[in-house]
Amino acid sequence: MAVSLDDVSRLTLRRFGIKLWVSAFLASLDKAPHLLSAAKWLMIYAVVSVVIGLLLKQRFPAKSFTHWDEALWLAFVSLGLRQIAKAM
Repeated sequence: MAVSLDDVSRLTLRRFGIKLWVSAFLASLDKAPHLLSAAKWLMIYAVVSVVIGLLLKQRFPAKSFTHWDEALWLAFVSLGLRQIAKAM
């Protein structure tokens, strides 16, 4: 069974991936530990996604992925990286 995404969901997934890569790049430039720096950038992006979601008046339970979903994913990855950094 193939699952197809609409254009808005594809754009949201693409933004999420770009933010992951940019966060990893910016973390490599920082003097702080890499995982903690990446987690910091991801959380900043999560906050920005929430602000954009509020400004665009997007609803959370939507038919496609929105900035709210992206903010949740970014925060989840950020918190996961923080836990991994603490465990190391």
